[in-house]
Formats: sequence, C-alpha cells, structure tokens
Amino acid sequence: MNHRLIIALLFSCLFFGCQKGPEDPFFSLSTRKSRISGEWTVQSLNAVSPGVVKSFDGSTMEYTIADTAMVSRTYSMQFEFERDGNYVVTHSEEFPADTITNEGAYTLETIESGIWEFTGGNDSPSKSKLVLLMQELKSIRSDQGSNVAVTSFDNPRKGLIYDIVGLSNEELILSYEETRSFAGGQALNSEKLKMKKN
Repeated sequence: MNHRLIIALLFSCLFFGCQKGPEDPFFSLSTRKSRISGEWTVQSLNAVSPGVVKSFDGSTMEYTIADTAMVSRTYSMQFEFERDGNYVVTHSEEFPADTITNEGAYTLETIESGIWEFTGGNDSPSKSKLVLLMQELKSIRSDQGSNVAVTSFDNPRKGLIYDIVGLSNEELILSYEETRSFAGGQALNSEKLKMKKN
C-alpha cells in the first residue's frame, strides 16, 4: 500500500506542478495557472534603473534620484491575471500640490493591459518565467476630468519577462534583471515584486 502512495505522489509532482521557483511550495495540487489566476495586490517593490531607485512598502513609493533627492508619494499597484491569458496592471499614484509650478494635487492612474503566458526551458524549468506582452496603456489624471490618454499596441513585439521566484495560492514573488551594454559602459535595470492574493 505504501508503494502505491509514493508512486501517486511522484506522479502528482511530475504532472501537477511541484516546486519550480526557489520559494514555491514543495508540493501543490493546484496548477500554476490556477494559482496565478486572480487579483493580486503588490505589498513591496524594489527597483533599480540608471539614476533612479524605487522602493515601495505597500502604501508609499520612495524615489531616490541620482543618489541625492528623495521623493515619497502615496501609491498602490494591483495585478489581475485571467485564466484565458489576459492581464491588467493598475498603478495609482497621488501627487501633492506643487507651490513652485503652482500645480494642484492630483492622482494619476495608469492601466496596462495585455497577454500573459508562462515560459521557461533551456537552463530554467518549464513555467518558471512569466511573460507580459502589453497591448494597451491608459493614463487618467484626476484633475483633468474625462481626459484620458490611451496608447494601443498592435502585435506587441516586446515583452517583460519575470522570473517567478515564488508562487503559492496566497503569495506571488516576481523579479527581473537586465543589463544593457553600450559604448560608455553598462546599465542595470532590476525589479522585485512581492504580492498577496486578494
């Protein structure tokens, strides 16, 4: 009887999705697609790009610009992954009144939508990466009434590829790192997101 149980567990691991990311649960009866499907709220974000470091703690985004200036703003970010392969990312950021430019306070909401899919292979396990192909970007400023800026991308050719560090029924951790070389040196872009399922 014990042999049948062990064989059944091994079979389940092979076909239903055991650990693929370093922080994945060792064993799950849910497929990766069913675990990622749903609405997620970003709890933390750390990002580095040339000249700017961003740090988000779940309510406030801090920007450090050129290692000197620091700006903090109220911020939120949510992801929604649908089972059919569509996704929506919503960013909301509150800008305070600026007495120098005489601009009033406003909220900027950015909504990105497109197609998601798992990828992997070669040196990484199957379904260990997440590709986001943006098809539309919408920006809405609260101080401009019904004025909405929409940019649509037909046949997107570029995608953002995240490593899936951890994916459980309650938590999703994504990261990416990219180094670009140019004549004067190299530039590093990196980002790590930690999310909780709503």
